[in-house]
Amino acid sequence: MQPNYAKNYEVLMAVITHLAVNKWPARQPKGIAKDLSIEDVDSVRTVLKAFKGLFRESRGVSKDHGEPLYSLHLRHARFAVADTDQERPPLDPQDMFSLLRLVSEKASQQTQHAAALRIAALTSGISLIVAAASLFVALHKG
Repeated sequence: MQPNYAKNYEVLMAVITHLAVNKWPARQPKGIAKDLSIEDVDSVRTVLKAFKGLFRESRGVSKDHGEPLYSLHLRHARFAVADTDQERPPLDPQDMFSLLRLVSEKASQQTQHAAALRIAALTSGISLIVAAASLFVALHKG
């Protein structure tokens, strides 16, 4: 199943921005949630785990909470160093905005697709009702 960009839009945008510019390129979900004032840490965990094309899970775990560290794939690839505790320069603004634009476009496409499916279902339902009513009238006239 595809990750839901529309449903997770706000948290996704916040986490991408945070991981793109934070001095520490890899963070644990609790730290990200705390820095972003997101009370629901699970929403941050969900986003980090569901969007594997955007976020990279480290092999190791954080020393203080025992959770995996996450980074943006793009930032990790651009500034890869062996030690994830090392500071790295922020992601170039153009690259960050490209990621944010991608997420916005995906969320918009998913919202439009869901609306189109609802309209199709509604139209089908109305057609069935009209057909049933026509059949009912035809049977009772004869």
